[in-house]
Amino acid sequence: MRMFTIVSHTADIALKVNAEGLENLFREAARGFRHLLFEDAEIAADLERKIDIRGIDREDLLVQWLSELNYYIIVHQWAWRSVKQLNIREADGEWHLSAIVDGESMDEKRHFLYFDIKAVTYHQLEIVAKGNDYQTQVVFDI
Repeated sequence: MRMFTIVSHTADIALKVNAEGLENLFREAARGFRHLLFEDAEIAADLERKIDIRGIDREDLLVQWLSELNYYIIVHQWAWRSVKQLNIREADGEWHLSAIVDGESMDEKRHFLYFDIKAVTYHQLEIVAKGNDYQTQVVFDI
């Protein structure tokens, strides 16, 4: 079962994410983040981008992952549509994520940003695993 829920707060907004498997948790977090920002705006798959990041633990990796997606919006004015491939592995005490994400350049006529995300935070961030079911809550500074 995969699912996300948006939780609103005065200066922050949070995303609760549930998924079967760690990689699906990261995919679902990206999907929920995209919905939070663009709601149901049509985003084409005109360009693929490869993303390679590292983190000191799973939580740090999740923050780095969502921060990288936010970076593409802010700096490159590029909106992602979907995560085509995503692999997570732990090696030598470090977590690695490699992904291919598709999307397109933002079009102000079709892509309205509902929130300006200043940062993906570590506030109360914890990835909890119960068997193969994973859940977390990510807080965004708006």
